[in-house]
Amino acid sequence: MSEPRARILFIEDDMGKRYVIARQLRLAGFEVDEAETGEQGLAMARPNHDVVVLDLRLPDLHGWEVCRRVKASPETAGIMVLELSATLSTAQDRAKGLEMGADAYLVHPVELVELVATIDALVRLRRAVHERDLQRELFVATVSHDLRNPLAAIVTGLEVLKMSPRLEEREHGVITKIDRSVNRMRRLIDQLLVFTQSIAGTMALDRTTTSLGAVTTSTLAELAPARTVNVIRESDPELSGDTDRLSQLVENLVSNAIKHGTGEITLRIAGDGTHVNLSVHNMGTPIPAESIPTLFEPFRRATPRAGGFGLGLFIVDRIARAHGGTVSVSSSETEGTTFAVRLPLTV
Repeated sequence: MSEPRARILFIEDDMGKRYVIARQLRLAGFEVDEAETGEQGLAMARPNHDVVVLDLRLPDLHGWEVCRRVKASPETAGIMVLELSATLSTAQDRAKGLEMGADAYLVHPVELVELVATIDALVRLRRAVHERDLQRELFVATVSHDLRNPLAAIVTGLEVLKMSPRLEEREHGVITKIDRSVNRMRRLIDQLLVFTQSIAGTMALDRTTTSLGAVTTSTLAELAPARTVNVIRESDPELSGDTDRLSQLVENLVSNAIKHGTGEITLRIAGDGTHVNLSVHNMGTPIPAESIPTLFEPFRRATPRAGGFGLGLFIVDRIARAHGGTVSVSSSETEGTTFAVRLPLTV
């Protein structure tokens, strides 16, 4: 079976140049979508685009900013970006373009044979990466499925044991500890799945109409946090979201506050008409300023001595992004630490 035709998004404000190059690319066998501004190109970019061919001199945005935003979005991060420029043609310009996220850089005027060969190479690379990601996701999904089966058997056995009239108080305590460990294992499996899907750019949301208040109530009931969580609902509008993923988001933020903070934790929910805002606040040792820029990257920790794999906040960020939202953090000795999530009410 033959490979599907590669799909190109060509962003170029010069109508004559755009027409000529787009026509040549179509004759070379590519599907081509055209945009004349950076904002238009960003609005048109889709995960099924293989390559963005990007002119750097655009009327609204610099090409480097367009490239940065393409790579920053979970939906489009896997698209290869080929930058073209006639004026930014020095070795330093090309190096800067590559450093800022471009996958290739060509200088105008460029021969068609070189342009096509470069795009073909980028398409091969994208498809190889995609295949690797699919294999990795399949492996993790298979392992997670195989782990869930024995966990389900353990849960069933625990439920049977709980109903036994012969259990003593000490034995009830042991069962409770096992039950908590099983729930923790289930949450770790879910974290692993979300992490893999996030890296592969394949996180699918099962959206329903819900509210963060409802999600928070069920999440805290299941989590049974070791410290008091004071929930304040200033308003709690309904939104379109994946309740399982949003539950993970809340759980990770609360667990993070328990692990790294002191005293009471305050979770606040408020809507503003178009978005719903959720914040989790705790006191304690502040996050070092130098750690904040990389805090939401995978395998990063708030402090070198913090435990865990450093995936919790990365997963919070990716779940928020998948819902079209954002997450931010502020931290100081006097004000404590606050993680703030902002989610749109509709998609």
